[in-house]
Amino acid sequence: MSRIGVRTSLIIAFSVFLVATIVVASKPSGDLPVTTYVSDFNTAGAAYSVFSDGGGAYQNGVAGVNSYLVPNAFNGISWGDWRLDLFNSTSRQVAVTLSTANAVQPGQPGYTSPANPPYWGTKWWSMHMENQCSHDDRDMYTMTPGQTFTCDFLFRFPASSHSPFYRLDMIPRNWPETQQAQVQCNSVSRTDGKCDDWFIDPVPVTNPDGSTSPGQTRARLVLVTGNTSYTDDGDFFLTFHIHVTRP
Repeated sequence: MSRIGVRTSLIIAFSVFLVATIVVASKPSGDLPVTTYVSDFNTAGAAYSVFSDGGGAYQNGVAGVNSYLVPNAFNGISWGDWRLDLFNSTSRQVAVTLSTANAVQPGQPGYTSPANPPYWGTKWWSMHMENQCSHDDRDMYTMTPGQTFTCDFLFRFPASSHSPFYRLDMIPRNWPETQQAQVQCNSVSRTDGKCDDWFIDPVPVTNPDGSTSPGQTRARLVLVTGNTSYTDDGDFFLTFHIHVTRP
């Protein structure tokens, strides 16, 4: 091979290596650990319908807790969505209250089917919780302080990767009567300039005088069987306050 041919081959090989290196470097290295706090009461002292087990912060990697920003979310977005997974924990849980008081009744906006939960009252679960902001090209990681947007949101229980299981879906693209949750960025990191502190809440209610009050979000209770059958077991108004920080 001539010197020109060798030189050309080396240039091509280096270019391929460089492109491959850039592609690899652009991929997320994995989950981005965060700490999740699930509040028990609002500022007026009323209990949320979704609240903690009283054990404090849910820390990633502690007591079987997985709390992180997802590395490969929708639309090629890295670390755009939050997830709290307690399926592998034997000691940490989250409580959900399903009662006639927060069930959507006939005649109320969003009523689709009689409420038919697996229990009435409050029960603690080693559940899975997540939002799906990236589905609408929204990215928690790159938010700026004070910025808010709404995201699809869901709770899944009991602790099993196999059906049947229940989901409380706040996903209007699937169930039009449901409502999304609101995500707010509170601060950014001095190290990388990305958001490092978030609140996740029902969308606040705007009052006639312009003030706001805590909201509640309407979720459909879905029984999932065989990962293909979705039974509508009614809708419930949920209240919660979730605080997420890095790390």
